[in-house]
Amino acid sequence: MNGREAAFLALIKFERGKTYINMALNEVFSQNDISGLERSFATELTYGCLKNRLLLDYVISRFSKIKIRKMSAQVRTILEIGAFQIIMLDRVPDSAACDESVKLARKFAGRSRGFVNGVLRSLCRGKNDIVYPDRADDEAEYLSITLSFPKWIVEHIISDYGTDTCEKILSAANKAYPPYIRQNRLKKRDNFIALIKADGISAEPDSEIEGCFKVHGGLNISESDTYKNGLFTVQNRSSQLATLALEPKPGMFVIDMCAAPGGKTTHIAELMDNRGEIRAFDIHKHKIGLINAAAERLGIDIITAEALDASVPVSDYIGKADRVLLDAPCSGLGVIHSKPDIRWTRREGDIEELVKIQRGLLETAAKYVKSGGIMVYSTCTILKAENERQIERFLEKHSDFKLVSQKTLLTHETEGSGFYIAKLFKT
Repeated sequence: MNGREAAFLALIKFERGKTYINMALNEVFSQNDISGLERSFATELTYGCLKNRLLLDYVISRFSKIKIRKMSAQVRTILEIGAFQIIMLDRVPDSAACDESVKLARKFAGRSRGFVNGVLRSLCRGKNDIVYPDRADDEAEYLSITLSFPKWIVEHIISDYGTDTCEKILSAANKAYPPYIRQNRLKKRDNFIALIKADGISAEPDSEIEGCFKVHGGLNISESDTYKNGLFTVQNRSSQLATLALEPKPGMFVIDMCAAPGGKTTHIAELMDNRGEIRAFDIHKHKIGLINAAAERLGIDIITAEALDASVPVSDYIGKADRVLLDAPCSGLGVIHSKPDIRWTRREGDIEELVKIQRGLLETAAKYVKSGGIMVYSTCTILKAENERQIERFLEKHSDFKLVSQKTLLTHETEGSGFYIAKLFKT
């Protein structure tokens, strides 16, 4: 199987709502014989088409008499794969993009191969003459099409940050960024960089966060002995900053409200030198095993993971916690650079519902914090309704809490995920 066919199959799986795009692609790879080079090409096509879907559909619509919404999923996907190569991959000859797309159509949309050929040939001839929406008439529409984001997301970000910053945020979300890893403090090795290099991992220390390393090139943990032996965890630098804001100390009692898959939970345990007690909640029972597996791999035994609805207070813990971390469920708009699915699966109506859920979780979290304790509220979104305004409302109701600090991390400024971190002290 070649890369174009693999990308087509993965995108169709996603289109039908069966799975996340990374899982769809891995499933295609596992079920078919495909070389390393073709896998790389398939990955580039899959993520490129998904990230740029709105732009690709706009371009296709300039050369098609059939509206996008009336096309079958197979035809639309084949046209998107072809258009992506024609307008975004200079190294692929236009003729090859057309010919290979027709082959896909012959196999998966037989009666439409002539239509696919005609649309893509017209695109090749007219790609330099495409007229995009006038920015002066509707800035949100222009950014929505050219940067390929649903217009409602663009409008929300413009409202919160202004047009210039919005463009930077969306542009950054369309780029790839290096992964980060966190060295396990409990198994610290002075020759850590040399050890992971022997595993084929090249990394450099982060200038701000101790034990945080930026990875250069690929990161395949399935073949890494240093990972299997618990010397490090894959964790975005923004996520690490959220845990550090909590300032956990050895011997403390800590609650992690929404813990799975356990990255922040295990980081807390490492900062506590594996001394004290951590209660880790998650509403999904099947995810508790992920927390336990992470703790075991890292040599941590102070975490008790429980399948609980974090919005419902546990009476035994009220007023007992030295530290509470609420990494709340959110719209996820800060991690679109690594999870492009979000821009198409998230709906505007979700925001209001998420704000209600966050509000309830904050009320429960506040009950757990003892006097003199600290609560950290964090999200991986950048919308102020879920962040600053959420905390403003909380503080209006809770005079016993004081805001110590808050920060919004933007990808184009930090190379980490978009994140919000608020640290509150209970007086």
